[in-house]
Amino acid sequence: MKYRVTIAIKDGVLDPEMETLQRLLKRSGVQGVAQLAHTQQFDITFADDLEAQQAEQVTKTIAEDVLANPEIHDWTIAPV
Repeated sequence: MKYRVTIAIKDGVLDPEMETLQRLLKRSGVQGVAQLAHTQQFDITFADDLEAQQAEQVTKTIAEDVLANPEIHDWTIAPV
């Protein structure tokens, strides 16, 4: 069983890396880009003998407690 956790910066939170990239694109002549955002994805694979409900709960715990900062990140999980 495998789950994918996707972490993204919340709307309205400053993302200096993407702002810098957007300025670079503009200086390079690229027009029409209103906003850039990036995500991080983590694939978590569980042992075959772990039940799906337990694997999903463990994935949620990892996302909430380890991978994401709830002040600045939104996160989703999905089976892969």
